[in-house]
Amino acid sequence: MEKGIFNNFYQYLINRFPEGQALSRLNEPAWLSEKREVAFEIFKKDGLPSRKNEEWKFTNLERLLRDDYKFQSQDVSGKFSAAVENLEASRIFILNGKFAPDLSDPLPDGMTFLDTAAALADARFEGKLGAIANDPDNSMLALNTAFFKDYSVLHIEAKKVIERPVHVTHIYTGSQEAAFVPYRMLVVAEKLSEATLIETFHSDTQAPVFVSYVSEQQIDESAIFHSHIVNTLGDNVYFIHHREVFQFRNSVLNNSNILLGENPLVRNDLNFRLKGTGTETNLIGAYIMSGEQHADNHTLVDHQMPNCNSSELYKGILDDRSRSVFNGKVYVRPDAQKTNAFQQNNNMLLSDQATVNSKPQLEIFADDVKCSHGSTVGQMNKEALFYLNSRGIGEDTARRLLMQAFVFDVLSRIEIPELRDYTESLLHKKLHTENLEIA
Repeated sequence: MEKGIFNNFYQYLINRFPEGQALSRLNEPAWLSEKREVAFEIFKKDGLPSRKNEEWKFTNLERLLRDDYKFQSQDVSGKFSAAVENLEASRIFILNGKFAPDLSDPLPDGMTFLDTAAALADARFEGKLGAIANDPDNSMLALNTAFFKDYSVLHIEAKKVIERPVHVTHIYTGSQEAAFVPYRMLVVAEKLSEATLIETFHSDTQAPVFVSYVSEQQIDESAIFHSHIVNTLGDNVYFIHHREVFQFRNSVLNNSNILLGENPLVRNDLNFRLKGTGTETNLIGAYIMSGEQHADNHTLVDHQMPNCNSSELYKGILDDRSRSVFNGKVYVRPDAQKTNAFQQNNNMLLSDQATVNSKPQLEIFADDVKCSHGSTVGQMNKEALFYLNSRGIGEDTARRLLMQAFVFDVLSRIEIPELRDYTESLLHKKLHTENLEIA
């Protein structure tokens, strides 16, 4: 992106870096300072991505950067409740990117959560921060690496089966000026472990907030990891999310990504690297959008070794002038024989002005594989609508029933009943807003 377009924010960051963000107060180790310097040079050279970048062709950052952002103050005061009712879980609160221990629960035996200082002081994680999510061609990732303030680690010990989910609640609170909140989390699930991570995202702010969140995950041999993302952010939060996952031999990952908020811009870069034989990756996603919301889901399933399975299903409903981008790539390397990979993206348009850019991709360099992909974009099924009307169901109710059924195919695959009920309640609320009253 031409740096002059967003000169204020770009120049603010360029001028900020020589100060080192005062991170010396945290006794930042030399290896991290070196990573920051490399990342800063990438960001300084490339700037923020423009639509000339193929990966950002359908996502314009201009409206995100209309405001002059400053680093958010790390205030962790206040009282907050868990969003998912009746969920039996160990709760962790992250406010404006910073761990709030006074609001959080102790974790069960075999699981540890470390804040910034503890994580940077632990030699076990020294080589992992910035090594899992490491792409020299990604300036938005470099932006986070250069400027993130807070960093946390969720660690699951080997051979530990943690039945109680961990619910991480991310909350972005208000300030008087536009805020920039960059932070990261590392998850390490050691071999033969099993755990569930639920991440919900909420906001309570009047001023615009630009969130840059990077999650790095290492799923070791024969580990099973369930992860869920539920985005309910408000209409002045711009959310840029990069998730990089390494899976090793015989590991299983189940990931759901649900967008039912009001925020105007969401970008999810979700990359899954299948680095061992016998791995399994299951991805589901759903999004409902109205107004001028924009959601961009970029997924990559990178099959590197033989005898691996992946499945991906994303569904969306779009109204008004909203826009969704789905770019899903399945990459099968030459050594990845006996790969089974499935990918599907389905979209329902409720307005002639809504837009979908869907690009499912297969890149296959092995010959003994079973791979399929597909994408559909269409309007509501008129025959099904007529059938419901003929049974005495009103027009509005019939439309909502069809929309609920369309997305429920995804939500029904969430295996935690309380979380499934929560997403269904958000769906019901979203479908009953004025923006989705279809004539």
